[in-house]
Amino acid sequence: MALPYTRAEIKERAREQWAGACNVTLPSFTEDFRGLNEAGIAHDVKLAAEHGYWGTLVASESGTTLEEYKRFLEVAAEAAPEGFKLVAHLSFSTVEESLEAAKVAEGVGAEAALLSYPPIFRPKSAAEIVEHTKYVADNTDLALILFGVGTWGFKPLHPAGFPIDALVEMSQLETAAALKYEGGGGALFSAFNEAHERCSPYLIVQNPMEMHIPALVANYGVRWFGTSGYESYGPRVPQVLAAASAGDNARAMEIFWSYHPAREAKGQFHATFPGAGLIHRTGWKYLSWLHGYNGGLLRMPQMRLQPGQMRALRGGLAASGFELPADDAGFYAGRTS
Repeated sequence: MALPYTRAEIKERAREQWAGACNVTLPSFTEDFRGLNEAGIAHDVKLAAEHGYWGTLVASESGTTLEEYKRFLEVAAEAAPEGFKLVAHLSFSTVEESLEAAKVAEGVGAEAALLSYPPIFRPKSAAEIVEHTKYVADNTDLALILFGVGTWGFKPLHPAGFPIDALVEMSQLETAAALKYEGGGGALFSAFNEAHERCSPYLIVQNPMEMHIPALVANYGVRWFGTSGYESYGPRVPQVLAAASAGDNARAMEIFWSYHPAREAKGQFHATFPGAGLIHRTGWKYLSWLHGYNGGLLRMPQMRLQPGQMRALRGGLAASGFELPADDAGFYAGRTS
């Protein structure tokens, strides 16, 4: 399957056609962890579409080898209903591995790729970041989602964690479709405002954190959000976005507050691992399982999910009115085999 666009069409396509929320699909493994659980992956992709998501990030950084990740993309593409978009995750040990994954993503007709920077990349200037990003853009025809976040270790080059001048220049790349902006730390809103003001002439600028969706729709006209683990709240994130986008702010906020206990529980969970530079993806897997996704543990090394953490996360979802499994026994093996 060829890409559904040309390089020259990417920016216009994103502005005109990208509308919705892009969640995250984590890999599922067989019980002996020797391979992928393809039925579990297909189940999760289909359920994300049923929950109203625009598409899904096919997540790396979750225990797959490069070869397994390429198959992961293929399985997701085979399972995706018509119109449901796939985003490749270009996060690997080297840029060459990222480009190898990108080639497979092109072949399965993925909509986009989320840009990353390998740990070995230690730029000494904003210009080096632009150069690296341009190298990726020159070597894949995928629409790129730029990722401005402090995770990369670029804070010595700018207090916000990612040099804004680099983002402005990167935004003008032919295949740059969107900017996922999470810079600024405690100055998030001012940092976002600057990024939006300077980069939005060239691409979509958004912050993916679901708690900001109503404000970003109302004040910045954002129509597309991602990528993030929105499946932690079942179908409610797409419901909030749909209501907000329709101008029904009262309904959007009614849904928004309906799952605030779950939001608080997840926030408190995330606060237990600051500084790790990693997402507790097993915790995300558990939250998604509570909403009907496949579940199952990820291949080590991963942060361990403790019983107390599970109780707190479950309690937040229960207080938000979600229907949940009676107990957690089924999480570890997952729903499919």
